[in-house]
Amino acid sequence: MPLYGEGEHCSRGGPGTGSTVGRCGDGLYCWPGEEDNYCGRMKSDCHSAQDRYDERERNGELGALEERPRCDGKGKYYKFECVPAQTCFCQADDGRRLFGEVLNLGVVTENTMHCGCSRFHDLMNSVIGSGVPAPVVGPRCTADGNYFPIRCINNICYCVDKITGIISKDYPTVHIDLERQSIAQLPCYEKDLDLFEEFDKEHPATFSSPCLMKQAEMVAEVLDSEEDEFNLDFFGGFPECLPDWTFGRIAVNSAGHKVCVDERGRQIENYHADRKTDPAAYNNMDCKCALTRKLMGDLPEKPVCCRNGNFRRIQCRRGMCRCVDSDGRQTEKETSDVTELSCYDNDTDWRTC
Repeated sequence: MPLYGEGEHCSRGGPGTGSTVGRCGDGLYCWPGEEDNYCGRMKSDCHSAQDRYDERERNGELGALEERPRCDGKGKYYKFECVPAQTCFCQADDGRRLFGEVLNLGVVTENTMHCGCSRFHDLMNSVIGSGVPAPVVGPRCTADGNYFPIRCINNICYCVDKITGIISKDYPTVHIDLERQSIAQLPCYEKDLDLFEEFDKEHPATFSSPCLMKQAEMVAEVLDSEEDEFNLDFFGGFPECLPDWTFGRIAVNSAGHKVCVDERGRQIENYHADRKTDPAAYNNMDCKCALTRKLMGDLPEKPVCCRNGNFRRIQCRRGMCRCVDSDGRQTEKETSDVTELSCYDNDTDWRTC
């Protein structure tokens, strides 16, 4: 079926309109005109964001590290967004940030970061997550939002495509039984991606994680209480596992402080928050900046974080300062005078937070 370009004639279907032999191309919609239908740009939140960007560019209001929003063929937000010289992270159709972040490597990231698993988890939670009493366990993801290359169903494990999550075409008949083997024996096993190697060494092996096992334990206790005709209520709720099946990127240490941790639970630098001394920093902690710094490794010009691991609202680079949002994205034109920035607060020291 041929694709029509912007401004070309198109058919909206219906009685007496004849057979449709083509459709409008990606990002276009068949709009009714005064005399005929034509292919025009879709109306969507992502396209509106692009329009606002373009207008600011024409007015000379863009910052050096701002990037034009990317939309897919349906006018929705692209599967991931990148911050120049920093990282790329998965995003939902509506532009919300999702689990999954990698170093921004340009074309390499474009070819390897697909975010299919992360987006599946988001869809699963939005459709059925709020309608069930216990957490719903989705497929295991890797740190970049792709599918973990192995999927297990009733102790039988298969190799799956990291982009689609379906059984791999390279190993369509290969599988192992966890009662007798471990996932490390599958040809698609990648040790660097396995955050829970200790489960592979058990006999029999299990395809799980400490977070999922804690969830399952609490669910079992609730079900047992119902059978015994009393209600067991975990007032803190069930532990929330990330799509990679870990507890999360914020942990609480023995002193009761929140700390930023990586995917293996190791503390990142000294980022922390104390509920007693700084309740606001404790409650608003997201560790996004700390995680970005960890991914950047030894690269220069890392972002500056607040003590709790969040992005500092004002970032400076090569003598110019800029405002950023909670994801580290520049929001307005940079300047050499920080007092001219909209995010500058004269009542606080912008250098510390």
